Amino acid sequence: MKVVVALLLFASTAFSDGWSRFRGPNGTGVDDSAALPNALAADSARWMTETPQGKSSPALTDDTIFLTGHDEAQLLTMALDRATGKVLWRRTAPSRRLEKMHRLNSEASSSPVTDGENVYVFFGGYGLLSYGPDGNERWRLPLGPFTNFHGMGASPIYVDGKIIMVCDQDQGAFVMAVDAADGALLWRTERPEMVHSYTTPVIYRPADGPAEVIAPGSYQIVSYRLDNGEELWRWRGIAYQVKGTAVIEGDRLYFNAWSVGGTAARRLVLPEFAEALARADADGDGLISEDEIPNEWEPDSPFAMQDLDKNGEWNEKEWRYYTMRRTSTNATVCLRLGGRGDVTDTHTIWKMQKNMPEVPAVLVYRDAAYLIKNGGIFTAFDAETGDVLKQGRIRDALDNYYASPVAGDGKIYLAGEQGLVSVVRAGADWEPMATADFGDPVFATPVISDGRIYLRAGGKLYCFGED
Repeated sequence: MKVVVALLLFASTAFSDGWSRFRGPNGTGVDDSAALPNALAADSARWMTETPQGKSSPALTDDTIFLTGHDEAQLLTMALDRATGKVLWRRTAPSRRLEKMHRLNSEASSSPVTDGENVYVFFGGYGLLSYGPDGNERWRLPLGPFTNFHGMGASPIYVDGKIIMVCDQDQGAFVMAVDAADGALLWRTERPEMVHSYTTPVIYRPADGPAEVIAPGSYQIVSYRLDNGEELWRWRGIAYQVKGTAVIEGDRLYFNAWSVGGTAARRLVLPEFAEALARADADGDGLISEDEIPNEWEPDSPFAMQDLDKNGEWNEKEWRYYTMRRTSTNATVCLRLGGRGDVTDTHTIWKMQKNMPEVPAVLVYRDAAYLIKNGGIFTAFDAETGDVLKQGRIRDALDNYYASPVAGDGKIYLAGEQGLVSVVRAGADWEPMATADFGDPVFATPVISDGRIYLRAGGKLYCFGED
């Protein structure tokens, strides 16, 4: 019965927008609409097209693929024909601003979104842009510069004529909605408790009440009204640096977050700021510099990461962020939706703190949930209870993983950093089916639509699927 109900829920919600955004229908990573290949290999592709460098995933209309990329001097948006991979057009952003980013990040890490005709893209080095199906620019909205320690990474989504964009950063984090027709600001809500995070929001439409934008951030998950950005509820109890996308199934939300220091073994309880100053502020300026902080208060933690204003000293706000980080919790959680206010104590269904990936999001598929972590460690657990069903390594794929798992046709597709791409038979007793080496790094989450799989590996975009 659970399977039937889940499939009915999925059928009623998941295909309304196709694979138009990062990780497909409302971020689920699932398309069960058609048969899919049992194995993926470069020499079995229907077509392959050379592309600019980038780590974003494609977004699809019925006949077009939208993709972002970059070269040494430009931020690029392109359209390809879905049937052949032929490049239809390629456009350059009006300008390019270089910002600090992690070596694993990219100037084109945010995935585009489409309303089925037009495309909307975000670059941390520029802001938001929209192009029509013919490649003509519709509007532009410069944003930034941003103060994200590792660079920007969240992707825009399209819903009800709005483009929603989460811009979490070390100073001035916010979520905003702009009119998809002209880029005009509709609302903007500040997120003062958030620092550098990278999650793309999802939408919840309850039977009663307003539609919600759910946007995880540092230490918490927060919901806002879609129509005006008013905060509705928040749940506290995750890591300070969040990366994956939440998944909604019925009235449940699943989310996982991991960051350095979020394990019990590395937890560190620190004094309040006033006491810290009394013990460490040698020069009496009311701030704590890197030279002043005792070694036992800063094990394995770069001072600059919590120096939000980059002045070489921590103020009370920065100390508070740091102390929260040292007591944050890596976890996969399942929450009951429908609350208001602080729902931490009232809406937690289960919380699991083992087998945590660094980046890939949780996959919920056919009554089970799945996580893939570095080393090819793959875990299935009961979506109802959080109990582990099976854990093991994917043979021949002992890789690091940054792309999130996707599923369809009873199969799960996993893509590793070094180009090891695996197909796994889904289920409580999951089983690897095939692994192939593409010879190029894979960071972009694969795309599934209408019996086709699109995979970005290095500077190539592949299409797979049977005739």
